[in-house]
Amino acid sequence: MDLSQAALIWLICGVVLFLLEMALPGFILFFFGIGAWTTALICWVAPNMSLAAQLGIFLISSLLSLFALRGLIKRTFFGDSEDGLQDQVTARGGEQAVVTSAIHPPAEGKIKYSGSFWRAVADTPIDKDKVVTIVSQDNLVMRVKKHNMEQEGE
Repeated sequence: MDLSQAALIWLICGVVLFLLEMALPGFILFFFGIGAWTTALICWVAPNMSLAAQLGIFLISSLLSLFALRGLIKRTFFGDSEDGLQDQVTARGGEQAVVTSAIHPPAEGKIKYSGSFWRAVADTPIDKDKVVTIVSQDNLVMRVKKHNMEQEGE
């Protein structure tokens, strides 16, 4: 295989893997793209390498970069996480939110709280655009109740 052909093929494979990484979840293909680019660089420097050697370099460099860099890059770009959960907002009871999609028990509605939209449940029906008080949070679902206007004066 010609020097330019092998290096170009590995370079293109790396670009394809980087593009696929953007479309698929998991943050794994990025490191195989690094392996492909590493192989392209080595093929450019050492032109008379067999296909088996190229595949070996690709596999080793991909796995080394995956195991050595994945945690570091995820922490850098996505932040630290505990038990795989990313910085989740935790609602304190008594805080207020606005209903964006009516809540008709037992069906869920939606509320806007802390700049985000959350699924919400209540014991009584609550119309859209009403202010509610958060009672509790169960994972990504908020339990709310109608806001009592007398509380504002206290």
